[in-house]
Amino acid sequence: MDLGLKGKRALVTAASRGLGRAAAVSLAREGAVVAVAGRASEVRDSVVAQIAQAGGQAVAVDLDFSNPGTIAGGVEEAARMLGGLDIVVANTPGPASGPFMGITAAAWRDAFEMTVHALADLSRVVIPHLQAAGGGRLIFVTTVGVKMVQPDMVLSDATRLAVTGLAKSLSVEHAGDNILVNSLCPGPIATDRYLQLIDATQKRQGLDRDGAEAIWLDEVPLRRAGSPEQFGDLVAVLASDAASYVTGAALAVDGGKSRAY
Repeated sequence: MDLGLKGKRALVTAASRGLGRAAAVSLAREGAVVAVAGRASEVRDSVVAQIAQAGGQAVAVDLDFSNPGTIAGGVEEAARMLGGLDIVVANTPGPASGPFMGITAAAWRDAFEMTVHALADLSRVVIPHLQAAGGGRLIFVTTVGVKMVQPDMVLSDATRLAVTGLAKSLSVEHAGDNILVNSLCPGPIATDRYLQLIDATQKRQGLDRDGAEAIWLDEVPLRRAGSPEQFGDLVAVLASDAASYVTGAALAVDGGKSRAY
């Protein structure tokens, strides 16, 4: 199926690894020209090289959510290099895991800065570019935790709920601009972040690796983690005309973990 993304101009943030990397690779494979944004230059450049080796087009952009001053500059650099923006995948690094009483006030502030404030700042800068293009797609990457509580994930659950509210508000405010705004809510996906969470569960609960992973998969009917490629392919579909009547949605990508309607 041709998704009609050839020549579309896409910016993917936190694209050096994990879900962001998967989204960038899938969009490029469908013919989009992708600005790969992140803070780790060597890893970021490796994504660009991977895309180029597969016959796609990509450029690297310095955009570090831990340094808010780079957000506007990174977006403007991406728009300049690509000649505008049609698609933005708003992804952030995951906040620290742990139970509420083990999370410091400083960690709460950092999580809100790196997730809620950063994505609000990003949206403020990218929306004019999408308006100038006559419309486009703004896709937020959140978590299945916005649909069901995940133990020891209070920072992720709380901050990404705020991002869900932001996305839904933007979908209403900018529908007249033909800007479709949606969220993808991933459950267990086999990324470096997933392995880090399993490792943290092992240490907190004194389990072996299989026991720790079983906790993360216990509520997943498919009994397995998804692949980054599967997530990336859904990003590409949501960015395409095949999803041109979908906005304001928070779509679970979780192997059935979320039972919410």
